[in-house]
Amino acid sequence: MEEVFAELHNAYTNSAEGQKSCMICLVSIRNARKIIDSGITLRELLEYSQVPLHYRKEVSLGLNLSKYVKEK
Repeated sequence: MEEVFAELHNAYTNSAEGQKSCMICLVSIRNARKIIDSGITLRELLEYSQVPLHYRKEVSLGLNLSKYVKEK
């Protein structure tokens, strides 16, 4: 899970201001299986990743979309 935390943190800190939500959603899609299997809460995931809690919606959206989309 450390790599997921780092990837979420990088998506938040290294994305342009208007792209943060999108990038966090994409990281959630890419790592959905790891996140779901870990049993970690969204709050804990964001806290460990040092991402503000108001991005819970984007993570949740990414987890739900992961059932229907594939990364190119």
